[in-house]
Amino acid sequence: MLLFPSLLFFGSDNFSAKVLNQLLIKIKLINNNNNKNNLIAIIPAISHKGRGRTSLYQPPLLTLVQSLGLPHQSLPRTARPLTDWQIPDEFKQSDTVLVSASFPYWIPRSITTQVGSHRALNVHPSLLPRYRGAAPIQWQIANQEHETGVSIQTIGHHGFDSGIILSQKLIQLSPTTTYHLAEQSLANLAAELLVDLIPNIDSYIASAWPQDSSKASYAPKIGPLDLRIDASWSASKVAARSRGMSHQYPLNIQINGEVYQIQVELPDSPEAREFGSRNQARLAVADPGELVLDRAQDRVGLRLIDHSPIPTTTTTTASTSNNNNNNNNNNENQNSHPPPPPPVLIITKAKLVRAGGKGWLAPLAWWDRLFNTAAPHQPDTSQPKKSLKTFRVHIDHPQVVSP
Repeated sequence: MLLFPSLLFFGSDNFSAKVLNQLLIKIKLINNNNNKNNLIAIIPAISHKGRGRTSLYQPPLLTLVQSLGLPHQSLPRTARPLTDWQIPDEFKQSDTVLVSASFPYWIPRSITTQVGSHRALNVHPSLLPRYRGAAPIQWQIANQEHETGVSIQTIGHHGFDSGIILSQKLIQLSPTTTYHLAEQSLANLAAELLVDLIPNIDSYIASAWPQDSSKASYAPKIGPLDLRIDASWSASKVAARSRGMSHQYPLNIQINGEVYQIQVELPDSPEAREFGSRNQARLAVADPGELVLDRAQDRVGLRLIDHSPIPTTTTTTASTSNNNNNNNNNNENQNSHPPPPPPVLIITKAKLVRAGGKGWLAPLAWWDRLFNTAAPHQPDTSQPKKSLKTFRVHIDHPQVVSP
């Protein structure tokens, strides 16, 4: 008897494709390379994307199942695609299990009741009830979590990601991980959980537990404003947002009401450390949120807020003159080392976000544009005369506060 005699798999994006691919690999190994599984993938229809909706978007899961020759169905192009869709007759069996992963539509009760409410499962890449919602991986990295995991829950009908949990496992999240690395690790973990859960689903149902909604947190969809840097951001926050979200939208800043997408080297990169050493004196007097131009290197640095701990002074009683001498020597050694330069984000290119923009600009060309579009000097005020030598640029204060 095959491990998964009847499996309905609902998915769409890269995460769901990775989960299914890893699951199929594990099934094949357990079944001694017998890959004939009664499985069908249910996938949203190909859609139009981009400016003018002229380009076609094919869900990554569709690409996978086509390459593997697996049975699949694309949902109809209607306002309510699942209302108009019917489970194939061969899957209307008592042993059918429904699994969804990153599926963009609410699966209605009319479908889940056909397989049984506890046999309709959802794979969620977080430790529920934390990070319910559409973008759990992104927000866990952005919030610099140290732990993540996968939860296998029933598909509830009282809110997204509020089902009963059948299985859950924790893994560590590296502080330097990226979205794509975390996505692959969590997909592997999901397949590991599913390959044991599905053939033993009745025992998992018997030991399932409800979520404590009082401990719930949420991971909403990502938008460009979630990557809008402001002067209050620390170096670690900038790096975490970039690693967790920049695969969807680039980092961006706002200057004089204009928004620029930016390509960067992160504050912990060798390029940023070199820039900090070369421009340490200028960065030391720059404000958080101020841009600093290095003409020789054709680079712009964004001075970030310094969240390094403030040294504390402790008073001790020296018992001998040797201790006093040692303390003095230690203080001299500490004072001989200059403080590290303030954290800085290196901007290697910038692009104005508006119709008719000129595309990506190198730092020197971008700096000239910022100077030429800055407010002119007013001779009747105390404002210093406008010149490139004294020109200073600060990013705008945010009007929308990111979560």
